[in-house]
Amino acid sequence: MTGAPKTRERRVAIVADTAQHIGPWVARKLAERGHDLVISDPNVVIEDAETSAPNLVAELKDMGGRVEVVDIDDVNAEGSVQKLVDRAMEIFGGYDSAFIRPGVHIVGPWDKATAKDLMDSAAGNTLSTQYALQAIVPPLVAQGSGQVLIEVSATGAKDFPNVAVYGATRAAAKYLINQVALDVAKHEVTLNGMGSMFCDYPGYRNSLGVTNPEAEAEAKKPIPMGRFGQPEEMAHLAAALLDGGCNYYTAQFLNMSGGWNGL
Repeated sequence: MTGAPKTRERRVAIVADTAQHIGPWVARKLAERGHDLVISDPNVVIEDAETSAPNLVAELKDMGGRVEVVDIDDVNAEGSVQKLVDRAMEIFGGYDSAFIRPGVHIVGPWDKATAKDLMDSAAGNTLSTQYALQAIVPPLVAQGSGQVLIEVSATGAKDFPNVAVYGATRAAAKYLINQVALDVAKHEVTLNGMGSMFCDYPGYRNSLGVTNPEAEAEAKKPIPMGRFGQPEEMAHLAAALLDGGCNYYTAQFLNMSGGWNGL
């Protein structure tokens, strides 16, 4: 595959977080495709839910690659993604791709949102994206190759009821990603945003109160496909943009929402 520096026998990927959403599956798919990995601790969650992948490190090692686990409490915090980058540089001499999922779910009607809600959402959804980009992108620019995918939210591209503050700060992150992507394209670094919606993992169900069959049926009404998306199928697309084989796709925003964004 193109894009891998000759000083590394195997490609190296950074993945965070690996506790929730599609991160565990992205790590698995990249391991299957011959990547060594630098990941956040899969037992440290950033949402009010248990980890989805308590045995992930052992699974990844069983696939034959090296796995470096970095202890970070909050992928949104300043310096957290930099720790992943530093470990990749120290152990592997660099890296080839990165998947980062920053964000906080602050939901509710716009007229009930407080100034603190807005500032917390901006910090967790927009500023966290800036921190990730500032850590991840420069080393790839320096080596003249790399692929980056930042998970945002499909609400950053389309309105959804009762998430005005959340969606607005996700939309700002989407804009930021696109601008950085255009700046670094000449360095053969691809950078894209990914917006998911209706992803069936504990954090989603908790944040929107999908905790019983009636609430689940109501939540599925806006989805053209009529079902929630599974993390594994969303990760399949994400991995295709990170494994070194798709190097002419950049400055785009992908939506995985069962057709909701197409309405």
